[in-house]
Amino acid sequence: MNAIAVLYGGRLSDEAFETVFSGRHALARALEGVSAFPGVTKTVLLGADGREYPGISGNIQVIRAGDWTKKRLLECLGELAAGFDLTYFAWADCPFLDRDLAGAMAERHIRYGAEYSYGDGWPYGFAPEILSPGTAAILAKITGDSDGPVERDALFSVIQKDINAFDIETEISPVDLRGCRLTLAADSRRNLLLLTRLAGAGLSGAAGAAEVITGNPELLRTLPAFFPIQVSGPCPQACSLCPYPKFGSVRGTPITERADFMDLGQFESILDSIAGYSGDGVIDLSLWGELSLHPEKIPLIKAVLDRPELSLIIETSGLGWSPDDLEAIAGAAAAAKPRKNRMAPVSWILSLDAHDPGRYREVRGDGYAEAAGCAKAVLGLFPGDTYVQAVRTKGSEDDTEAFYRSWKEAGAQVIIQKYDSFSGYLPDLQASDLSPLHRFPCWHLMRDLPVLIDGTVRVCREDLEGTCILGNLFTDSIDDIWKKGDELYGAHYSKKYPGICADCDEYYTYNF
Repeated sequence: MNAIAVLYGGRLSDEAFETVFSGRHALARALEGVSAFPGVTKTVLLGADGREYPGISGNIQVIRAGDWTKKRLLECLGELAAGFDLTYFAWADCPFLDRDLAGAMAERHIRYGAEYSYGDGWPYGFAPEILSPGTAAILAKITGDSDGPVERDALFSVIQKDINAFDIETEISPVDLRGCRLTLAADSRRNLLLLTRLAGAGLSGAAGAAEVITGNPELLRTLPAFFPIQVSGPCPQACSLCPYPKFGSVRGTPITERADFMDLGQFESILDSIAGYSGDGVIDLSLWGELSLHPEKIPLIKAVLDRPELSLIIETSGLGWSPDDLEAIAGAAAAAKPRKNRMAPVSWILSLDAHDPGRYREVRGDGYAEAAGCAKAVLGLFPGDTYVQAVRTKGSEDDTEAFYRSWKEAGAQVIIQKYDSFSGYLPDLQASDLSPLHRFPCWHLMRDLPVLIDGTVRVCREDLEGTCILGNLFTDSIDDIWKKGDELYGAHYSKKYPGICADCDEYYTYNF
């Protein structure tokens, strides 16, 4: 077998060059690993113009381009494949690419005459993708006018367009680790920390991965990724499916009459702490209350967009936004630099909860026409990044189905959210039990850092009464705050669920 190994390094993060693996960086380990794949006689790195690649040996061919697109990548792979029996392809920031796994995949690929092979059930970063000669050139033609930037699913995203036209083989992991949602690539500070922790625990490849990963759950809680922040005290509606009207009143003042807001300067200090600590993150506004009511909402949004490490999700009722507001946000998003996490600069979630105006009034109160109109306006300005949301409850299935169908026809992405009773704080209106058969540690303890309007950080959004406060981001170190959550996370992987966790079924839900 005569094979070529091609690593894509056209968009590597700085973390890929940090020498944390016994004096080597992830790129060097990846190149060394694929060069040792069975049958490899040539190794190529596809790089970016102007980017230095230190520590690369002289026998590695480097091909540079200023703007790699899917079509350009596939055309290049097609040209490089000439004279070889197969092409191994992977990203260049994956230090745990596995020789034995690649060999098993190649053997299956050749035995069954496959055109494309991949691994399934392992965390991303162990298995390469394999292409037969000629396949990449065919894919380049299929790409057509739907070309775009190279993402990690670039090959398969094109194959999916005509998947039945290709012979595909899959190497399946003996233990399904997909549920761990791990990315073993040095593409962020969070994942680099994960890589170094797993390497320190003895992980070097796919063999034994299940034992290392499942046997050391404490290693998987790295750095926070999702930051729901309350910037507004008031909310225009007292929704029956939300706990905020009940716990959010202040000294008898209902949430619809509150007039307190987080200061812009305080908000920016939180953003700087997040970017400096996690390296990237998703900012969700507003944890409680309505962002549209904040007198400085546009500066708040622009403060997030000014930081390329951060992407923004606006969760809103759809009330209180003017056309000028929406146009200003769209303009700021269009001018924003690409986000480190590859998300859109701004995404929207509009909580409408009903298709029928009468049902809407029952759940949320007045405002259906304005909210639905706002959702349509946002969809026009952010066509690929707009979600409309409805909470599914007992007795509302017909309306929920109508909601889903109508908004899908309008071109929106639809979220049908499970009902949350907040550990019994609200009545049990759950339509069905979606919880897994076996409980696992909470995703929110692993990933989320919720911040209240006064800077207080509670252990999670479900802690409505502040039974477990981790600190205050206005006065405390974010590192100290985050590490205070380790104890409760440790209880979870020890199968102990104290306090509100005992009756909570939000542990398996996952945010952006």
